[in-house]
Amino acid sequence: MSSFGFTFLSRQALGQAEQMMFGASSGVRDEVGFLIVHQRYADHFFPGTSVLHTRLRYALLIPWLYQSLRAKRPSPKDFAHAFIDLEHRLTGRLQFKGSEGEPDGVIGGEVYPRPISQPPAYVYWTALTKWGLIGARPDGRPWSRPDMARLLAGGSKRSMHDDDGKPFDAVAWPITGLIDAPAGWDGDGKLTLELSAREQEFLARKLRSVRSPSDPSEPSLFAKLVGRPLDDAVHCWGDEILSLAGKDAALLKRAGQAAALSAIGRAVYAALVESLQETRDKRPQEKLHRARLGDVVDEWGAQAGALDFAQFLEDVGHLPAPVEAVLRETLAWIRSRTKNPASLLDVYSRAEYSRKGDRSRLANNQFGVDRRMEWQAENHGFAHPLHYRWGNVKRLLRDLEGVA
Repeated sequence: MSSFGFTFLSRQALGQAEQMMFGASSGVRDEVGFLIVHQRYADHFFPGTSVLHTRLRYALLIPWLYQSLRAKRPSPKDFAHAFIDLEHRLTGRLQFKGSEGEPDGVIGGEVYPRPISQPPAYVYWTALTKWGLIGARPDGRPWSRPDMARLLAGGSKRSMHDDDGKPFDAVAWPITGLIDAPAGWDGDGKLTLELSAREQEFLARKLRSVRSPSDPSEPSLFAKLVGRPLDDAVHCWGDEILSLAGKDAALLKRAGQAAALSAIGRAVYAALVESLQETRDKRPQEKLHRARLGDVVDEWGAQAGALDFAQFLEDVGHLPAPVEAVLRETLAWIRSRTKNPASLLDVYSRAEYSRKGDRSRLANNQFGVDRRMEWQAENHGFAHPLHYRWGNVKRLLRDLEGVA
């Protein structure tokens, strides 16, 4: 008997699907694992940040939403819908055309009034906990969004437990010391992502208190950059940022060298795919990425070649063996000044297969042939160094530029 039904996807599943569909067009490619390095250095220098972050005022807007919902006290079964409605309404209130056009950075603005899979609270949650906008649980762990839902639903003492499964004796509301929302917050008027002077001062204090993950006695690099003009700093490892990094300066310099190494690695990958299309698949190709590889090595080779690999591994911690092998062998290839990357094929192929399985383009089988048939050199962006979220960090901190 034939039948039909409905499949409902979670917001997380939708977000993952969107990343798979649109990741390539936005420059997010990680065939062999270089983004592991990106994430670990970025989390150290800029705790709580994300490549999805847009504007700093969301760090206030989201706690204000929770405060509003707490005051309204919806029934437990209505909480999820109530918060989704508040977030959706917030997007609409931020969508307007002023004298200078639409404000940038509105999460979901491009699809409003349709719902979005990764709304503001999802995007900024880690930041809210890392930056001290939401306090820690009684057991010292950060609050999760489901935890907050249970608190707001009124079942805190029955629902909240420590790691051993024992209930907490009492659970305090985790949002404390927050400045008041602006006048008209609970109305229907338009809102902006620009910070008032009072909001700037408050968030500057919060961000200047963000500590280094490896040394809580030290401020993070993120904290040290609050209030400073950053637009002229192209990379976070540039001299102007290094001069402010203090104890993190050597680490930051190695991060720049690792970023350069990854740029060359990405260029090597594209050159290898292009070469296999021609040699194994017998499909003549323009030397688009093979020619570009030489330019990338000329631009970034000296910086990458200076990397102390043992110190680098201490910085980033354990890496999957195939990823470590790719980085190590690429560094050796750079130092050898060899022009042809063919000697790197096996190590790159193993690393890609460890991540992508039968979707690997470098595989020496029919799956590899099929994947290379789909690959178009002209649509594969040229390689660039890892950025460690620097563009997002600058955009966030631009809202605090000049604050005392």
